[in-house]
Amino acid sequence: MKKVKIQSLKRADSILEALFHAPGDGWRLQDVAEITGLKPVTTLSLLQTLVALKLAEQVGPRGRYRLGPRLLQLGRKVEARLDIITLARPALIRLCQQTGEMVNLLVPSVTSMVVVESLEGKVFLKTTPLKGRDLPMHGTASGKCFLAFATFDVQQAILETINLTKMTQKTIGDVKRLKKEFAKIRELGYALEEDEYTADTVAIAVPIIDAGGHIRATLSLHGPSQRFGAARQANLLAMLQKEAQRLGKLLL
Repeated sequence: MKKVKIQSLKRADSILEALFHAPGDGWRLQDVAEITGLKPVTTLSLLQTLVALKLAEQVGPRGRYRLGPRLLQLGRKVEARLDIITLARPALIRLCQQTGEMVNLLVPSVTSMVVVESLEGKVFLKTTPLKGRDLPMHGTASGKCFLAFATFDVQQAILETINLTKMTQKTIGDVKRLKKEFAKIRELGYALEEDEYTADTVAIAVPIIDAGGHIRATLSLHGPSQRFGAARQANLLAMLQKEAQRLGKLLL
């Protein structure tokens, strides 16, 4: 660890560390001074500076101190630099444990969706054979979801490039029908795939939208048709949307 040359920054850091361990209503000035070993006058001066920078805040009638809102903003900036797979892994694990179904994280390539992570299992989680595979844009819930929420230019370019091969009798192989489907997906906020890619299989996909309003990936659940009745689909969708919204807030 490099030596800290500016002692005032080192002292401010010790105060932030103390506030990190503070109870919900914060520490008193005397508490912070005692924990850090700083003189009360020095502690007060540094706390006032941290409050002015919104790195700390003063709360309550007795003026206790705790960490400030700017640290949350800075933390989110750091999180946004992390790989989306790393950020999404807790969500994937939660969904697996809650549903027992296969859960997938997909990102777009040029003309397909890439399964960057796929897990299944309720107690013992394992990677599925889907991980690493390219899936078509037009015949899967995730592909339709991405195209529906993509910009018009991206959507048009992909539709002009891909081959709308019918993988089952229910696969939509017509551009006009697909565009109607996209409008419905945007209105509902999710995409549904029933026997379009594989027979007797249902998949539900939701978009992961970043803070700028752009779709970055999709989160999906899929399994046998007999386990995905209408009532259960509604419950699964609510779980997916909750996790997707949480992830989107981390992607600045």
